[in-house]
Amino acid sequence: MVIPKNWDEVEAKEVGDFTTLSLGGHICKILYVREYTSELSGNTSLKVAVDIAEGTEYDGYFKKQYEANTAEKKKWPSGAVKYLSLKEEQTAYLKGFIQAVKNSNPAAKIVVEAGKELDCEQFKNKVIVGVFGWEEYENDKKEIKLATKLTQFRSLDKLNEIEIPKVKLISGEYVSVDDYEEFYKDKGGNKTNGNVNKVEITDEMLPF
Repeated sequence: MVIPKNWDEVEAKEVGDFTTLSLGGHICKILYVREYTSELSGNTSLKVAVDIAEGTEYDGYFKKQYEANTAEKKKWPSGAVKYLSLKEEQTAYLKGFIQAVKNSNPAAKIVVEAGKELDCEQFKNKVIVGVFGWEEYENDKKEIKLATKLTQFRSLDKLNEIEIPKVKLISGEYVSVDDYEEFYKDKGGNKTNGNVNKVEITDEMLPF
């Protein structure tokens, strides 16, 4: 092999030398909110990208992932992105997100009016609580892997009340983290002694 040209400038990092984000609620900063239409399903949603807020234990967690990505076309880590459906029957969840932003940023003027275009820029740099949980996915080798994903939004005043979300299985079912660690991880119903093979979000996981 040929040694990469940037060899002298790169800081050494051992395999696995990356702190795993703890499950549950974290104070986050909203990086952007924009309308998104999936090429796979045609469904339209509000795409919300966040990072862990400054001054916290995991300060800039996803930015560090992004900067460490050596791909030519880098994407913001999908574990820090949440898609809120714009279908009328899902309006309650969209409204819940906006209410959480308002509650978490009382000094900010967040304007939302029925029947009018939503100004997505008003959400930028606002703080909110992001709730992170495990979700199974299948990689390109048809292997079942486990990822940490942004699953919910909450107001800042709810941070200490947040419970760790249930694990979303690839079947669409949900189980507690304890049950997952004990019974589901190896798909054979055998106990795993609490050793879950946690991996970070990759570009193999797409919305919808």
